[in-house]
Amino acid sequence: MLKNIRSYFYNLKKYQSPLERYFFPVVLLLYPLIGVNQGLDISDTMYSLTNYEFIETLNPMWLFSTYLSNVFGAAIMHLPGAGTMLGFSIYCSFVTSIIALVSYYFLKGFMPGWMIFIGEFIAESICFSPRVILYNYLTYLFFTLGTVFLLLGIFAWKRQNLYLFVAGVCLGLNVMVRFPNIVETALILVLWFYGFITKDKFQEILKKTGVCILGFVAGFAVPFIFTVAKYGPSAYVSGIMGLFGMTEGASDYSSGGMIGLILEAYMTSISNMAIMVPCVAAGIIMFLLIPEKYVMVKKILFICGLLVLTKYYFATGVFTRNYYYYDSMFQAAMMFIIFGIILALIGSLGILNGSRQEQTLAFAALLLILVTPIGSNNYTFPILNDLFLIAPIILWLFRRMMQRAGEGHFNFAWEAMFTFVLIVLFIQGALFHLGYSFMDGADGTPRDSYVSIAKAEHMVTTDYNAQTLEELSEILKANDLCDTKVILFGGIPGISYLFDLYPAIDTTWPDLDSYSVDNFDSQLMELSVSGAPTPTIIIGKDMAEYANIGMKYDILLDYIVNHDYNKIFEGDRFIVFAENR
Repeated sequence: MLKNIRSYFYNLKKYQSPLERYFFPVVLLLYPLIGVNQGLDISDTMYSLTNYEFIETLNPMWLFSTYLSNVFGAAIMHLPGAGTMLGFSIYCSFVTSIIALVSYYFLKGFMPGWMIFIGEFIAESICFSPRVILYNYLTYLFFTLGTVFLLLGIFAWKRQNLYLFVAGVCLGLNVMVRFPNIVETALILVLWFYGFITKDKFQEILKKTGVCILGFVAGFAVPFIFTVAKYGPSAYVSGIMGLFGMTEGASDYSSGGMIGLILEAYMTSISNMAIMVPCVAAGIIMFLLIPEKYVMVKKILFICGLLVLTKYYFATGVFTRNYYYYDSMFQAAMMFIIFGIILALIGSLGILNGSRQEQTLAFAALLLILVTPIGSNNYTFPILNDLFLIAPIILWLFRRMMQRAGEGHFNFAWEAMFTFVLIVLFIQGALFHLGYSFMDGADGTPRDSYVSIAKAEHMVTTDYNAQTLEELSEILKANDLCDTKVILFGGIPGISYLFDLYPAIDTTWPDLDSYSVDNFDSQLMELSVSGAPTPTIIIGKDMAEYANIGMKYDILLDYIVNHDYNKIFEGDRFIVFAENR
């Protein structure tokens, strides 16, 4: 039977070349467009859109710490059809496609295209961040390009310095995309690692490092000079200095807090994986008993055990069928990553007896896993959003590990366990991709409603979201508030983008811990003495429990009392204050 199965798959090899050349790239190009019209999130998603549209109002800290992403977003808004959320989202979807295709074509020089495709498909499937948040996706784009050009420069015989310089440029630009990306300079360790395992001369390693540094400086300097020309010599520095004050009242923004969240995510997943150890051990023992006999029966028994394990994980909530939320795929992805760390470490140590290039790819994957979440307070989610190079390399290392381990039947236990995680992640990831939209319908409420708001044309949302936004739209129109400036509070920054309401202060999300109480107070004080028309105030009633939100809300209420406001509307979700006319 096994011979027949192998023969069947061997006959399929004639389709491999056209699939890898045409079909797989087309799928990777178009797959991110699935769900592009799903969801109307007025928090994180439209917060980014607001920042692009009203970039000139941005708080200097946020403007400069994510400078290139804001500029790029503002530029996209001038493209045909990008004036709506749907049009803008379509353009941004292709950033994900580009990352996947760059990784696909680069890795084809090292491993089979079908294997890369599986990795890229998984990577695209579990991208959780809203596609319009460009400080995430441009980060992954430039990080991927930087890694690719660095590896090309390390491996190439010709144009080596050019590749290394371009790698540095990509990483330099990435700091201007998002300042915490400066930690990605740790990628230079890949160059040093290759020099160490190939016993390269120290002077050569130093020379190549210098080329990378020159590229980095050039990549950073060009947009930095632009900021100096437009905003003055000290604007960028003072804006970035504001980042270091974010930890006040927000411990998860501190270095220790961020590392703690990353370790917490790993420890939770490791505890969930602990049950796999006795399962694999029992499988190995089973195969070693009466060796070379009843092999197929043993394999079937072990697979049945994996089905029981699957049932256990679903029953305990490790895996879920909540395909509208992260938990459906998060633990499976973390298990895959933890397996990947083990395989990448083995590959880096040269245990697989592969080439120096393979060893370096393994080390690069390990470094990408370790570096990617640093600088974020989102646990290990950034890794899940950036598996484009990592996932295919893990699959390749798994195959090499199978070859290195040999033909012993007892290897089936650990091989099947990894394959189990891979299959679960592939299926759960695909279903997540089909059912997920950031925040909107996160409780399982169907998204089956449309709104008549121009910016949200053709977007699908929940009935409650549609009704409350339509209600707010009617209030703004009925009270002639559509052309006024606005202060937003309560986690509703996207209202500014959705209704084209110009921000009256330098943020549309003042309740965030990253926006200080003193800054909010000073902005309202400046507004009070400016003599400008009194802005409309819209408050979201479903406020998150940020550390300083109580103090900020009190400041806002004092402002309302002192400026002759009327409450003109209060519904289930929004409160609207306007000037007493």
